[in-house]
Amino acid sequence: QTMKFAKHLMALAAVAAVAVPMSAQAESDVNTVAAVAQSASARLNFRVTVPKVIYLQVGTGTAFSDVTTVDEVLFSLTAGQVTTPGAVAASGAGVTARILGNGGNVSLAASGASGGLANAPMSTSIPWSDITGTSSSAGLPHPAIGNGAAGAASSLTATAGIVNQTATWTFSYANAATVAAGDYTGQVTYTAALP
Repeated sequence: QTMKFAKHLMALAAVAAVAVPMSAQAESDVNTVAAVAQSASARLNFRVTVPKVIYLQVGTGTAFSDVTTVDEVLFSLTAGQVTTPGAVAASGAGVTARILGNGGNVSLAASGASGGLANAPMSTSIPWSDITGTSSSAGLPHPAIGNGAAGAASSLTATAGIVNQTATWTFSYANAATVAAGDYTGQVTYTAALP
């Protein structure tokens, strides 16, 4: 009984030894017919796996790299602008915005700090609705800034699965009413998302 079992194991091992190398073999074709033109063919399957990627830049930096510097958009009002309400443009030439996604349409949203831009010593604030952004490119519009949560998102349409847009965003402060003197500060977080 033991001998039969041992022989059975040896037979299985021999089959496995033959089968494993065969399973790893590539396709091949041999033709040996004499006196006629001959050819042989074999095939390979190819695959390229591309990961899903999303990249967002808002402000200065090196394209397609991680940069931790947070830029500032400054509105510096004159005395005349304080006493005569009306829209005020931000200082500087604007902010660079760049987005790259390879997984279809991209959603872009902006969330401002809760309560708007705060002037802590005076306990006063300016609502995010007073800050608007304008884009140099219809392909990368500036989203509405939400108060403590994401505002209405911009939808960026992909072409052949790709969104690759660059724009300059410029900002305006409504300056619709006179507010107490001081620095009003707050941060906006932009979020780009793929489905």
